[in-house]
Amino acid sequence: MVILGLGSNVGDRLAYLRRALHFIRLIPQLRVKQVSPVYLSDALLPKNAPNSWDMPYLNLAIRCETSLTPYDLLSHTKQVEINLGRKPGQNWGPRVIDVDILAWDDLVQYDEALHIPHECLHERPFALWPLADVAPHWIYPLPGPYQGKTAIEMVAGSRFSGDAPFHTRQIQQRIDTSQLVGILNITPNSFSDGGKFSSVHHALIQAKELINAGADIIDIGAEATGPDAISITAEQEWLRLEPLLTTLIPELSKQFIQPKISIDTRHAGTAQKALQLGVDWINDVSGLTNKAMQNLMSEYDCDVVMMHHLTIPAQREHTLPLNQDPLKLVYEWAERQLDQLSIPRERIIFDVGLSFGKTATQSLELLKNITLFKNLGMRLLIGHSRKSLLRSYTLNPPDERDLETTVLSLYLNQLSVDYLRIHDVDMHARAFKVAASLVPLSETTQK
Repeated sequence: MVILGLGSNVGDRLAYLRRALHFIRLIPQLRVKQVSPVYLSDALLPKNAPNSWDMPYLNLAIRCETSLTPYDLLSHTKQVEINLGRKPGQNWGPRVIDVDILAWDDLVQYDEALHIPHECLHERPFALWPLADVAPHWIYPLPGPYQGKTAIEMVAGSRFSGDAPFHTRQIQQRIDTSQLVGILNITPNSFSDGGKFSSVHHALIQAKELINAGADIIDIGAEATGPDAISITAEQEWLRLEPLLTTLIPELSKQFIQPKISIDTRHAGTAQKALQLGVDWINDVSGLTNKAMQNLMSEYDCDVVMMHHLTIPAQREHTLPLNQDPLKLVYEWAERQLDQLSIPRERIIFDVGLSFGKTATQSLELLKNITLFKNLGMRLLIGHSRKSLLRSYTLNPPDERDLETTVLSLYLNQLSVDYLRIHDVDMHARAFKVAASLVPLSETTQK
């Protein structure tokens, strides 16, 4: 059993940690078995360090199995650091990634190249807490007051309060699960939360709550597109969006965890104005069928969600033919769309459009076979939160369907769906945390 520690305190820290995990999984003769939650902490600084070095860290631990030697693994981890842009020999100062060998069974090895176990673990909760999450029974082998104690016996205090040394505390975002796309509707008539966040003040509060709850992306919609919704013009849509975006974007830039901002729109004019303000994604509910939107997306370097639909807004009477295979119909539609686009596939995220032109049975059939759509070569986003397809399981109204939504999300996470667009981010982050911890020491889980 090998425990690797990952840390980052430069730029998009979560993105660097995710990329590092990706490269680690490519190391030959090494298997990733469990990934810890992510911890936020102050930087560990040497004496007389410049103030510019005082940048908070994100840290986590990975439990692995390997037949490599410690020196071979060290060589691979250093290459991971180089792949992500870290300069060789950079031992102090802000850096995009650290990959350290924290522990290796009961091995004790201290030489010029390797220090195993990692120094001063008992003084560094940002390393010890994650280690204890994935290897609670690892026994500290070095002489001293902690010799013979397990990792879980060595930790002290709370994971969550920030009272530990370096103000270490666990955050909600993870790097080994589907990323959570928090829904922020600023419409008066959305099906489950219409009118709740129409004011800039309330929308800003909600955006910050979604981040703290664990959202990686905030998807903002100003036009309701569900059944019975009334279409609005691009001008009306922008009148709702502009006051929020001009306040939200600079405000979120002050947050330590800075989510990507997505705009849920089918209007190219709205998309262009939002991109000029600095948003990261365009979520096109009309599936890139509009030539103006296609041309716009070819000009910008942003990610774009392409959603299958029959009508916008959705109409209950318009569905895929009941006597045909919905998987085949949606898949072939996506292929046709891709053939006419000049946008690289790595920038396109596909949404099968649950409940948009599908019956509940058809939507569930798509969910049960969602891995088929990975063959398109795009990332996948699923928007199932509180939707009518959940009436197959409950009589509860839309705003009381978060339990059913979360159960479906756990299933989709196991299938490595990239993004889940959901309302209750807190419930999802908590559920994913519990699920990720239920990994027997004898079993492997790879995403």
